[in-house]
Amino acid sequence: MRDVALTAFLLLCPLLAGCLSVPGDDCPEDGCFPLDSSALSEFLSAPGAFDVLAYAQEHERLRVETSTTYDNQGQFAEIYWNVAKDDVTQLRSIAMRFTVGTSSLDSEVIEGQQTTNIRVGGDWYEGRDAVPQYDDPFADLAQLSSEQPDGMWPPFGFDVASVANLDWTISGDLLSLQQVATASNATHSIIIELTGSPPMIVGIETYSGDEEQFRLKVTTGEDVTIDLREGLPRTPVEFSLDAEPIAVGDLTVWSGAVPEGMDSDIEPSEIEFHGLSSVEGEATSVAMMRLDQGTSNVTLDDGTWWEFTWIDFLSPGYFSNSDLYHIRTNATGQLSVALYDSWAQQWT
Repeated sequence: MRDVALTAFLLLCPLLAGCLSVPGDDCPEDGCFPLDSSALSEFLSAPGAFDVLAYAQEHERLRVETSTTYDNQGQFAEIYWNVAKDDVTQLRSIAMRFTVGTSSLDSEVIEGQQTTNIRVGGDWYEGRDAVPQYDDPFADLAQLSSEQPDGMWPPFGFDVASVANLDWTISGDLLSLQQVATASNATHSIIIELTGSPPMIVGIETYSGDEEQFRLKVTTGEDVTIDLREGLPRTPVEFSLDAEPIAVGDLTVWSGAVPEGMDSDIEPSEIEFHGLSSVEGEATSVAMMRLDQGTSNVTLDDGTWWEFTWIDFLSPGYFSNSDLYHIRTNATGQLSVALYDSWAQQWT
C-alpha cells in the first residue's frame, strides 16, 4: 500500500504547486532545476547576479524591502526600509522605520504627482508639488549614498559573490520556478530565494543566532501597488523662517535661503511672510506679504514699517529650494518672522 501511495504522489506531483525537487546527478545542457551547489556558486559569482539598480531598469514596477535587526545593549533594534516605484502611474514610495526598544521613528513619502502623501507613524497627511518630477527612487538613493557614504541608506547592495563558494543545499518548485538555497559559514546561516528562468534573486536572509538578522525581499510586476490617498489632512510646506535676526543700524534684518532639502515647488500665492510682535509671550502678526507680490513695504499706524522681499531663484514662478528671502523692519520690541501656508491653513 505504501508503494502505491508513493507512486500516486509521484504521478500527481507535477500537477500540484509546492512539489519540491532536488537536482539529479546529471544536469542537461540547459542547466539543472533546481540548481546544484556548483551551478549556484557560479551564478552568484557572476557580475550583476544581484543588482537592484539593474532590477529597476528592467522592471516597471519594483519594490525592495529590508529589515536589519540586532541587539543594542540588551534592547531590540531594527532598521526597516521599503522602497517602491511604478513607472506606469509615475509614483514612488520611500518608507523607513528605526526602532530601539519601545521607541520608533516611522515615516513614508509617496510622490511623483501634484498630490503627495506623507505618513508619520500611523497618521497620513496630504502634501503637494506644483511641478512634480518623477524619478527612479533606487537611482536617487544610490546617488545619495555615494555622495554621503556616512548617511543611513537602504542596504540594497548585498554582495552575493562573498557567499558564492559555500556548500549550498537547494530545493525547487517546478511549477512556480521557485528555488530556495541554504548554507552556513563560520558566523551566519544564509538563505537565498530565486525565481524564474533564468533565475532572479528575490530574497536574501542571514542569521547570526538571535543577535543579528537581515532579510531582503524583492517584488515585481502586478504585485507592486502604490496608491495615493484622498481627503487627508493637509500638511504645510516643510520650511520655516528660522534665521537669527541681525541688527543693521536701527533696523532688524532676517535673510536666508530655502534649503535644498525642500524638494517641492509651491505656488507663491499660497505662502505668506509675516512679521510678528510679541507682548508678554503672545505673538501677533502685524505685517504680511503674500509671496506672489515679490516685494512689499507695509507701514503701520505707529509709523514703523516692515519690508519683505522674496527672490525667486531656482524654479522660476514657484517657491522652491535655493530661493532667497530678505525681511527688515524699523520696529522695536520682541520681534520675529514666520511663514504661513494658506493652502494648509497652518503656520509652517
